[in-house]
Parts: sequence; structure tokens; C-alpha cells
Amino acid sequence: MQINFKLWIENDGGELIIGEGILKLLSIIKQKGSISKAAEELNMSYRTAWGKLKKLESRLGCELIEKRAGGKDGGGTILTVDGEELLEKYNSLYQKTETFVQEQFDQLFKTSYSGIAECEASNNNDEG
Repeated sequence: MQINFKLWIENDGGELIIGEGILKLLSIIKQKGSISKAAEELNMSYRTAWGKLKKLESRLGCELIEKRAGGKDGGGTILTVDGEELLEKYNSLYQKTETFVQEQFDQLFKTSYSGIAECEASNNNDEG
């Protein structure tokens, strides 16, 4: 038996700010320096990725990415200070939440229901 959870942040209007999808998009942009490469890795179109980023920037009221025009060094996209901060804070929150959730699960379920597999097996046998 194991615990799983999803974590996302909404604004006061209930609109998604950041969750696993946008987190992955921002992380890959940071790693690869490209929206198109990030979109490709996530199996989404550039237009979809761009739209998600622009919608998030609009909801937050700040820019998260900075596009750099091509040239001798090539173009690309980097995260702004705000983009880096959002990514860092979300990752920190996720790690702390994951630790807390696992500790609570272990305390509440693993000690009380350590034999749950046996319970489930015995219930299935009783039905037959």
C-alpha cells in the first residue's frame, strides 16, 4: 500500500496557477532553453505551450520567460527571476508536502493496517 497525491496552486478565483504540467514545462524550458523543445518533449504543440505560459503570466501579473532573438549565438528562451522563483518555491512546497503526506500515511495507515493485503485477500476468498 502506498500514498499518492497531486498538488496544484489556484488563485482566489479558482484558476490554476501552477501544477505538474506547467511545472514540467517551465523545468524543461530552463533545462533546454527552448519552448519548442519543451513542448516537443511534453508532446504538445508550441502554440499550446505558449498559450499556457501566457495565461499563467496573465494570472500572476508578471513575466516568467524571456525570449531571446537569434543571432550568432542563436535564440532561445530563459526563465525570468520570477519564473525561477516560482519554480523553486513550487518545488520546495512539493517536497515538503510529499514528506509530510508520507509521514502521515505511515503513521496513520501502515501501523494500523499493516495487514491490509491479507484482509483484501481474505475478503476476495470469502466471495468465491
